[in-house]
Amino acid sequence: MQKIRSLFSKPPPHSFQILTDLHLEVGQQYSTFEIPPSAPYLILAGDIGRLIDYTPYLSFLARQTPRFQKVFLVLGNHEFYGLSFPAGLQQARNLEREPVLNQKLVLLHQTRFDVPGSEIWVLGCTLWSKIRDDAREVVRMRVKDFEMITDWSVANHNAAYEADIEWLKGQMTDIQEAYKGNPKKQPERTTLIVTHHAPSVQETAHPQHVDNAWSSAFATDVLNGDGGDWSIVKLWVFGHTHFTTEFVKEGVRVVSNQRGYVLPGSVQKMEKKRDKKRVFDVRKVVYM
Repeated sequence: MQKIRSLFSKPPPHSFQILTDLHLEVGQQYSTFEIPPSAPYLILAGDIGRLIDYTPYLSFLARQTPRFQKVFLVLGNHEFYGLSFPAGLQQARNLEREPVLNQKLVLLHQTRFDVPGSEIWVLGCTLWSKIRDDAREVVRMRVKDFEMITDWSVANHNAAYEADIEWLKGQMTDIQEAYKGNPKKQPERTTLIVTHHAPSVQETAHPQHVDNAWSSAFATDVLNGDGGDWSIVKLWVFGHTHFTTEFVKEGVRVVSNQRGYVLPGSVQKMEKKRDKKRVFDVRKVVYM
């Protein structure tokens, strides 16, 4: 009877613990912030700290890798603060190769990871946003990236977005093409995308910020406005907006779990004390 039951039962869901925008550079919290393991896989979706703080950043990761099967890292804009984009990317690649991490860190920089023993694909990149032409000047004045990242410009930012979005669209095509000619095994929604910037303008930030002139520096309408086919995407994890939320758009479950700026020893400010969907949860887990 047990064998028969196992033939018809669904496999257990794969679980991922998701955290973003820890901002451990604030007060140098790399050695004090703790992540209680709640899933086999840990996703860090950007703005964990600054890569210029290489040694403490590495020490933080070295405390996580023994606790998880894999630790996935997407680079946020703050990772590059104090460095140029190429230098920051090189630092991130150096991290991935550090022996102390035992090959458990996966840098998601236009990277696809196939979860072993499943048909789940994890795709990740920063997805720098698409800054509107009419917002270029105000974004330059209001967003610190152009001051804090060496030789970074709106043109660089938009070019990086184009590279990321084209890579994501290409991955969607490649995965679906692999199943062509085998109608019995068409891909379902088994793809998890992780980006730092948000894939939708609406619902990904506090309502008071949605219509800001500089909002295009934080989010782009990818899910319903950039021509991609996201039909095989089940879950999209993002950060950057310091707004913890969860909703469904175009059939994709969009989730963020963002800590934001928290000073050492202080209590995190709660956006809505009675709304758990708005409160950062260090144990937050999502399932595929």
